Amino acid sequence: MPSRRSLLRQLAMVPGLPLLVPGSPLLQAVATPTAWPADDDPHYWEKLRHRFPLREDEVFFNTATLGAPSRDVLDAMSKSFQELAATMAEWDYKPSGPNWFTGYYAEDWVRGRLASLLHADVQEIALTDNSTMGMSFLANGLDLAAGDEVLQTDQEHPGSRCVWELQAKRRGIVWKSLTVPVPATDPLEIVELVRKAITPRTRVIAWPHITSGLGVVHPVKEIARLARERGVFMIIDGAQAVGQIEVDVENLGCDAYVGSPHKWLLAPAGNGFLYLKRASAPKIWTTIASSEWSNDKDPGLRLQQRGTGNLSLLVGLDAALRFHQRVGPARWRARIKELGDYLRASLAEVDGVVLSSSTHPAMCAGMTTWKLRGKTPAAMQDFFWAKGRLRPRAVHDEWGVRTSTAIYNSKEEIDRLLALTREMARS
Repeated sequence: MPSRRSLLRQLAMVPGLPLLVPGSPLLQAVATPTAWPADDDPHYWEKLRHRFPLREDEVFFNTATLGAPSRDVLDAMSKSFQELAATMAEWDYKPSGPNWFTGYYAEDWVRGRLASLLHADVQEIALTDNSTMGMSFLANGLDLAAGDEVLQTDQEHPGSRCVWELQAKRRGIVWKSLTVPVPATDPLEIVELVRKAITPRTRVIAWPHITSGLGVVHPVKEIARLARERGVFMIIDGAQAVGQIEVDVENLGCDAYVGSPHKWLLAPAGNGFLYLKRASAPKIWTTIASSEWSNDKDPGLRLQQRGTGNLSLLVGLDAALRFHQRVGPARWRARIKELGDYLRASLAEVDGVVLSSSTHPAMCAGMTTWKLRGKTPAAMQDFFWAKGRLRPRAVHDEWGVRTSTAIYNSKEEIDRLLALTREMARS
C-alpha cells in the first residue's frame, strides 16, 4: 500500500487535477477518514461530521441559507458529471435507455424517493430548481382575477412574497400581509389571526411552514383546515421545513407544498420540488411548457417541463436523500432540535441577549434568531467570524443574527459561540 505522502504526490501529477495545497477540498478528502459510524457509536455525530468537507477550523451556522453537501453527495455528482461528459456518444435517444439531461422526462427514480419522504404520490411531485420556482408556478398557474385576495405573513422570504406582489400589479389581486407577533408564543394566536383575515374574496393562503428569518414553525395543518372549510387554495412554503422537521403533505391537507432540498436536506443547490395534490392539479395551468405540458395523468411531470437541465444535480439530490435515509429521518430531526434547544436555553442565560425566535416547544427547531443589546446584527456577524471563524447570518436589524444548528454542528461549537457572545457583551 502506498503511503499517504506518495499517494498525494501521485495525485498531484495527474493532469487536470487541482493543485494540492493545504486546506484544498481534495487534500481534505484524501486526509480525512470517511467510514460510516455504527448506529450505537457514542461518537456518532462527531464521526459523521468527517463525511463533510467543511473545514475543521470553521463553524458553519447558516444552513438556513444553503446546506453543506456531504462528500457522498459531491462524489456522486462529480462521478456522474464526468461519466456523462465521457459517454455522450453512447446516448441513443430511445425512451428505454438512460438520458443525459433533465427537464423533459419523469425522473421517477428520484421523484419516488422524494414522494416517499413527503408521504405523497410520485405523480404529485414536480422537480424544480428551488421553492421560488415552485411558488411562481403556482401563482402564475392559478386563474386569479382583480379583487381576489391572497393572505401571507409579514415575514415572508422574497421568493414567496414577490410573485404575489407581481400578481397584484399585473392582475389587480389584493395581497394581504398579516402581522405575526415577534416572538411568536402561541400557535392558536396565529390560527385565529388567519381565521379573522379570511373574507369571501379570499382565494389563496400562501403560508410558511417555517419562517425564513425567525425559524418559527407555524401551525399550517390547522390553517389548511380553515382553507379547506372555506374553499381557499392552500399553499405551504416549506423551503426551511423539509429535512428540519417532519413533513407529511397528506396529513397537512394542503393543496400545494414547495420545498428546497438544498437547505436542511443538504442537497446541491439547483434542486427544488413542488407537491401538487392530484385533486387540486386541474386548478394550475402550466406556465413553462414543453412536450408533456398537457399530461393530466402525471401533473408532476407536466410542471417540470422546463427545458434542458443538469442530470448530475439530480444525482446529487438522490445521494442526499440516500444519506438522509441512512442516518434516519427521525434521528436527523431529533439532532437538529436537540442542538436548537441547547442553543436557545443557553442564550437565555446570557445577560443582554434577546430572543426573537419562538421558544414554544411546537414552534421551534433548528433555527434561532437573537440579538445582543447595544450591538447591530452586522457587527455581531463580523465579530463571530473575526474572533472565532463562526458563521451565523445577520438577517434583520430588529431581529438579530440567525443561527442554524444542523447535523454537522455540535454543542462544543455552540459553546464557542456563547463564549464569544459573553466577550462581546463585555466590550
